[in-house]
Amino acid sequence: MKKIALVFLVVFAALFVVLTIRKNTTATEIVEQGGSIHSDIEKENIIKFWDYYRKATDYRLDEEWESAVENYRAALELNGQHEDALYYLGSMCLELGRYKEAEEYWQKLVQINPRSSRAFMQLGNLYLSSETMFDAAKAETACRTALELNKEETGPLLFLGEVRLIRGQLDAAASDFEAVTASNYKSAEAYFLGGFIAWKKGNLAKARDLFSKAVKYSKPEDASPGKVMGEGDTKHGKGFGTVTSKSVLRQFMTALPDVEPASVDQALQKNYRSLEAFLAELKRRVH
Repeated sequence: MKKIALVFLVVFAALFVVLTIRKNTTATEIVEQGGSIHSDIEKENIIKFWDYYRKATDYRLDEEWESAVENYRAALELNGQHEDALYYLGSMCLELGRYKEAEEYWQKLVQINPRSSRAFMQLGNLYLSSETMFDAAKAETACRTALELNKEETGPLLFLGEVRLIRGQLDAAASDFEAVTASNYKSAEAYFLGGFIAWKKGNLAKARDLFSKAVKYSKPEDASPGKVMGEGDTKHGKGFGTVTSKSVLRQFMTALPDVEPASVDQALQKNYRSLEAFLAELKRRVH
């Protein structure tokens, strides 16, 4: 009897071990299978993200802003923390005049990366860009922050010079524009605005020299196949260095690429008189 009981005990113990092993194995398999499925979904999303991002980049370089926006948004739905996608989506919205959207994307970028100098620079650009968003104080704050983060970047310094020019601080503005051209000798904007200050002060020779340089460097650069393009460049080779430069002062520079050497003096007087009248009106709106 004891022998039979012992046999049953051994069999029961063996069954318990077998069932336990099978149970644990099944759980492990399920976990592994779930992990595999999760991994496959992540891989698929990564592939989709880069597909949308590359398409958006191609559209941006071809200056097809709406299509670029659509694809950057699709990419961000898969990875809402991607800094380049946020930065360029803001830039495309600025191109399209969607100023509040541009602000939202750059502010989100700053939240993700508080040391993003380019986001602060573009916010400064934005606050100098439109009637609805124009705010010289905000522009100055954003650009100063951008400069603190990256002292080698000339964009924020250019915008600071514009703020000072709008406020009538001519000497400080001239110093900023000279610093810009010392670092970036192709800055048409800095030459143009520096020339305006020289013109205001009656130094016509200097004004003409700087205006002529502005005309020269406003011409579209070579964007031929194989040429390495910078962050703001496009395949169509727009002038002024970056397609997202939208300051209210840019309207006085749009005709520069068409100025012929024989008409420099006439164009100088026409553009600077118009800018002078505009600044007189704008100054009433800022401190």
